[in-house]
Amino acid sequence: MNIDKVLDKYLGEILVLSGKIYDLKELGSREVQSSIAMIRFLEKLGFTVHLPYLDMHTAFRAESGDGMFTVGFLAEYDALPNGHSCGHNLISAWAAGCAAILKEMIQDIRIIVIGTPSEEGMGEYAGSKARMVAEGVFDDINIVFGMHPDDRWAAGSKTLADLTLRLEFTGRSSHGADSPESSVNALDAAVTTYSAINSMRGWAKHDKHLVVGMIFREAGEATNVVPEKAVLDVEIRSTSTEFVKTFSRKVMKLATGISEGYGTNLTTLEITPLYGSYKPNLTMDSIIEEELRKLGLDPVNVDQLEELPSGSTDEANVSCAVPTGHIDIKIGYPGIPGHSDEFREASRPEKASESLRLGIIATVNTVLRIHNDKLYGDIIEEFNGGELRNGERL
Repeated sequence: MNIDKVLDKYLGEILVLSGKIYDLKELGSREVQSSIAMIRFLEKLGFTVHLPYLDMHTAFRAESGDGMFTVGFLAEYDALPNGHSCGHNLISAWAAGCAAILKEMIQDIRIIVIGTPSEEGMGEYAGSKARMVAEGVFDDINIVFGMHPDDRWAAGSKTLADLTLRLEFTGRSSHGADSPESSVNALDAAVTTYSAINSMRGWAKHDKHLVVGMIFREAGEATNVVPEKAVLDVEIRSTSTEFVKTFSRKVMKLATGISEGYGTNLTTLEITPLYGSYKPNLTMDSIIEEELRKLGLDPVNVDQLEELPSGSTDEANVSCAVPTGHIDIKIGYPGIPGHSDEFREASRPEKASESLRLGIIATVNTVLRIHNDKLYGDIIEEFNGGELRNGERL
């Protein structure tokens, strides 16, 4: 069966789906209509859909087939405040498109599409893939694929481990001129904590590649009232997952000491789960690279580069639970900034349609090669560090 003919049959619907999600531009944990659009597309193809999934109202699991070999696709569909400036409307369309083409081209595999809310870390479902991993969602899946739009064609992924803390300082308000002695200034405690965390950067060795980002969510309401509450968000990233854990513990200990010194009460929350660092599967990524080259493209194999990662994703957690291959599709000029208005415009499906088409073809052909050439044994052996699952290749 010719993949181009099958894809041509569905491409129009895939682009409509991407356009609908692009126009909805729903923020993380609020992707109600976007997830429904995905589900309707997949149900029409005969997929059995579970929604909500794991009590997340915008998460879903769609399944088709009953073969011994199972392939999963990660669908993201959350936007940012300035719209789909990370191109998740293309990721969701890619996942649905790959599932549609595979379902028609091969009968003896099981296909699963996982709808994963709030990759950008907003709302109650922030980093949903991390929760899914913890609850064993991927235990019955042999291989998984993820995709992301980028400024280049690429196979493989590197990411920074990532954790975001929310530090809530609560004091006591009073009139700033008449009775300041009656107050406990929550903002002073938060600002001192901000400065102290900044000074901790020098404690980290350069090989940990520490990145710290901080913003004040709340900082008082009137200049003549001593702030009763201040909220500081602290995002910690590193190439080392363990170092993120270590640094976050130091941050919390530091904030606790400062809070006690000022007399405030401190509440500490992890507003995203810990995003791990990516565990690449070189076998899968090399096949993706080869399939992209067959299409006349010149992809980068990220696994072979010396460059440091610059982003984070909960897809990394999946890669530590199941062999995961990753593909980047080129939609913008080299160096186009992510999360920008420019990237949002490049993510319009009518502009990115050819890249989306090629990305689907390369991914589907990768799955077919792994299945037909019986390459899963090599993939799982690499994933297990040279050991075979149950002592045999599948």
